[in-house]
Amino acid sequence: MSTHPADNLLALPSLATLAGCMSGFPHIDRIYLVGGAIRDLLLGRSPVDFDFASEHDPTALARAFAAQGGGHWFWLDEERRQSRVAIADGTFDFALWRAPTLAADLAARDFTINAMAIDLKAFSNNRALIDPLGGQQDLAGKILRCAGPNVLQDDPLRVLKGIRHAVELELAVEPATLQALRSAAAKLPASAPERLRVEIWRILAAPAVCRGLDLLVACRAGEVLFGKELCAGIAGIQHVVLRMRALFAALAEGNPNVALWLKEPVEQGLDRRTLLYWSTAFGVVNVELPLMTAHRWRFSRTALLRIAALRNLSAQLWAELLNLPPRPRPIALWALQHGPDPIDLLLALGALQHGEADTVCQQLAPILELVAELPEVKQVPPLIRGDWLKTELGVEGIELGAILASLRLAEIGGVVSDADEARQYLRSRYPEKC
Repeated sequence: MSTHPADNLLALPSLATLAGCMSGFPHIDRIYLVGGAIRDLLLGRSPVDFDFASEHDPTALARAFAAQGGGHWFWLDEERRQSRVAIADGTFDFALWRAPTLAADLAARDFTINAMAIDLKAFSNNRALIDPLGGQQDLAGKILRCAGPNVLQDDPLRVLKGIRHAVELELAVEPATLQALRSAAAKLPASAPERLRVEIWRILAAPAVCRGLDLLVACRAGEVLFGKELCAGIAGIQHVVLRMRALFAALAEGNPNVALWLKEPVEQGLDRRTLLYWSTAFGVVNVELPLMTAHRWRFSRTALLRIAALRNLSAQLWAELLNLPPRPRPIALWALQHGPDPIDLLLALGALQHGEADTVCQQLAPILELVAELPEVKQVPPLIRGDWLKTELGVEGIELGAILASLRLAEIGGVVSDADEARQYLRSRYPEKC
């Protein structure tokens, strides 16, 4: 851990730009970098989200910073004078103090590890870390501690943020904070769905996801958000997550496309890996739970369609997959019958198999390698163009669609494999139209 997180601040181009802007705003005698960026700097990480707090309205400074740095400025909360600058190397939030003094502002934050500050305007001469609650010591000791007695009640979403911090940073939750998490969990449904889902996604994406699931149960957030059945089935959920993790690692080791597919975004904050954890693991306790909660939490339409397609996966589908012709197009066409994204289906089917990860990997890896040969796996064009069908067979409209559907089934079944075979197949199947 670095002793002085301010040492590297001006190495960040945008912060150097901000420091250069401050001379034009002498009425802002103090502006402080606060919160998670300092925590990350102490951990030797490169922060991308920066929060600044000032006694005086910092909006004009934020606008000037955006103009100087080529960023985009917009309001977060005009009434409270909170605004954001989105720029190449991060997001920069500017706000008034939440209390009459900086110390009171820090005490109103969520956890001690996020309640530290650096005087950005004076740090070149005074690099002291402002840490009235002992956040640096807690971070060094790997302890999660509330900044004050009521901070979780003031914003219940902080319950999930605390669990996320604990699993992402490998922190132990001290007993009083765990009790505070339990007390505030009942208020979680009042939080904005968009904020709830992002925190749960990050918990699912964390390396220590099983510990995160345990903490969801321990602090009652799991029961409040997902129902008692999640708590009763937590061991099964964790088992599925671990099995998925082992399978995905084995597949990615032999196929770089798998690693890229797993990181592919579904919507902001949600990648394919986490979508599969959500759909498959939570579906263990109730097949409808992932989709019901996704609707309630306003997932994107794309995410909802993909989650819906992953319900009711069966052993029969796995058997069908293993018996398909070993060619890219039949595999993709077969998968597209069951949902909008073939990769989702193939990975989820593999994850639900009860064999060892290496055994499932040996079966699934060659199939994924074949699918990777396709330029676009979600849209596989027919072997025969519609204009040929109109010219040669004289069909159009609904009948044309039905013939193309029969051709897809023939390709999936291995009856045809290229355009020439497709033409011969159609001429023999519909001789009266030739």
